[in-house]
Amino acid sequence: MRILIADDNAQRYVRLLQALSGIGIQRNQIDIVGCANAARDELQATRYDLFLLDILLPLWPEGEPDVQHSLDLLLELQEGADHQKPGRILGITVDLSLARETVTKLEEWTWTVVQYSESSDEWINRIQNCVRYIVTEGGPAAASNDQASVDLAIVCALATPELEEILKLPWNWSSPRPINDLVFVHDGTCLSDGRPIRVCATSVARMGMVSTALVSAAVISLLQPRLIVMCGICAGVRGKAKIGDVLFADPAWDFQSGKRVREKGKAKFAMAPHQLHPPEVIRSHIEQIRVDTLALGRMSTAFGSDAPGVSSIVIGPVASGSAVLADGQVVEEIKAQHRELVGVEMEIYGLYAAAHAACRPQPLPFALKGVCDFADSNKSDDSQQYAAYASANVLRILMERFGSRLLA
Repeated sequence: MRILIADDNAQRYVRLLQALSGIGIQRNQIDIVGCANAARDELQATRYDLFLLDILLPLWPEGEPDVQHSLDLLLELQEGADHQKPGRILGITVDLSLARETVTKLEEWTWTVVQYSESSDEWINRIQNCVRYIVTEGGPAAASNDQASVDLAIVCALATPELEEILKLPWNWSSPRPINDLVFVHDGTCLSDGRPIRVCATSVARMGMVSTALVSAAVISLLQPRLIVMCGICAGVRGKAKIGDVLFADPAWDFQSGKRVREKGKAKFAMAPHQLHPPEVIRSHIEQIRVDTLALGRMSTAFGSDAPGVSSIVIGPVASGSAVLADGQVVEEIKAQHRELVGVEMEIYGLYAAAHAACRPQPLPFALKGVCDFADSNKSDDSQQYAAYASANVLRILMERFGSRLLA
């Protein structure tokens, strides 16, 4: 195992070096350089298993740090042939509030981006988990790990605010660990009737059904969850749901499935929706929570004065599509596919499809999404935090109250 660290502040890695020593990575296996050109020299001479790159790096030791120097080095590693490409690359930064374009490039060109902190060991734990994965490479040693399977897998489309609210649940969450080259999960535990339930949570790199289906399939294959759920935010249908309500998707389908035809000289979309349903056993337990207005009221009150009111649980059809909607007329057109439509979003059908197509034992899929807007011209982000909170906490009530029964 060989590790290269490129950072002009080597002192910040003292604690990391100590932590890596604790899992068998010795100091002589780690090289530290302070500028981009020194990193180039090392990468030409040595093939590293892991390259930890500060995203604000000087070109020369005496120079000023600049994100462009790090981006140039990453581009050379991606497209050039002058260096020995490392097995994995981790970006590290003190400040994640860089330009969105820069962060997107870093996420595309690195395994993941880690935020350094002087006051927390979260970044150290995350790097340790990555090193453990590289050492085992997902082989027999990893498969024998106690965390190789889970009871409940949670998939979110967005790291913020969706996964963020999941990780606020009091379920003893760990630092993220990789389960393959693309997917990182947080492990946690919740209790139901005194029984510990193993939980993992992750978010998808890109919104949409395809990315959701791919991540869900990987989680199902590698962790073999018995339950898999999508939590997060969605658009509601006026008159069927209000802001802050939580939708239980039954059924879900791709509202763009079909073909374009010409009929009497006019273009027409011939719909061919394929509807997938969650298991009846989960729906029946959601019904029990839906009528518990006291528990839902406490949940809304706990959020604080910014809550839009007391949330309700709405059970009904939710359509998935590949585009963000801000045109109320499109929602009216989707209603033609199911007159009881309660919501529209971009991912649920992908998760349901991955679960239904999985090899046995198949997980039981379901989805809980909080309404943050109505997919019209009045669309805003004001209610996203509460909608994500409500979704996460309805899941908490379900698992803590009925989890042991659902897993019996």
